[in-house]
Amino acid sequence: MTDFLIDFGLKFQTVSVFIKIIITLIIIVLFQLIKKSICSFVNKSNLDSNNIIKYKKTTSLSINVLSVISIIPIWMYESKDILTFLGIFSAGLAFAFRDVVASFLGWLIINTQKPFLPGDRIKIGESIGDVIAVDWFYTTIIEVMENEDKTHGQSTGRITHIPNIKFLTEDLVNETNAFPFTWNEIEINLTLKSNWKEAKKILLSIADDKVGDIENEAKASLSIASKTLPIYYENLSHTVYTSMELGRVRLNLRLICKARNFRNLKHDLVEDILTEFSKHEDIELL
Repeated sequence: MTDFLIDFGLKFQTVSVFIKIIITLIIIVLFQLIKKSICSFVNKSNLDSNNIIKYKKTTSLSINVLSVISIIPIWMYESKDILTFLGIFSAGLAFAFRDVVASFLGWLIINTQKPFLPGDRIKIGESIGDVIAVDWFYTTIIEVMENEDKTHGQSTGRITHIPNIKFLTEDLVNETNAFPFTWNEIEINLTLKSNWKEAKKILLSIADDKVGDIENEAKASLSIASKTLPIYYENLSHTVYTSMELGRVRLNLRLICKARNFRNLKHDLVEDILTEFSKHEDIELL
């Protein structure tokens, strides 16, 4: 292969720079047309969407690499002045497009260190959602709703493209990678005259019914995650914390749940809590 490239390059040793530029442009256009034709064929196939995306990405990368390999021999024996010019020109481009270069470096880090994978739920800056694609310069997510710094887990349908440079400069939160469970709290406020002890028993009873199986799943997942990351929890059971503030008794039900399921779980818990509290005249909500 190397000998072929050298022989191929020798044939262009005496060709003028202008002709080389024309040939280079022709090669780029030709390979782009080939890529477009192959991607069009893949789109029309009966493959599922995941395979279509995978084959199109593989085709695009392969064609781009082949085009570069085809162009290199044309210029490899050019004069030193051209090489100097290209070096200065490349340095200028690198400075002008430093954010683009940084985003490409971010892509390299994402693919080598793997802080997240397609399908993971991440938060970077003000953006939060499920990763659907990691490209050279952008990571694409489907946005999910967020309220009071807690993920409600339902998609808005909006697509967000995040420059990969942000993953080098901002904190990244991955909610579903090694341990796909999160701790959450539901706040209940009662009057000072309320029977808070009975309310607390009701909260624990309802949580026992709704969260017991989830805690067992979390324990199994934790045993797997702890083999690769130092994640240790001595207690995964739900609990209720009691406090008193500004003329009210505050009960905080703390529980563990699947990262994408807090809103559904909270909905079920709150409905059961309201139903049970309505049966007790000595429990008054604020």
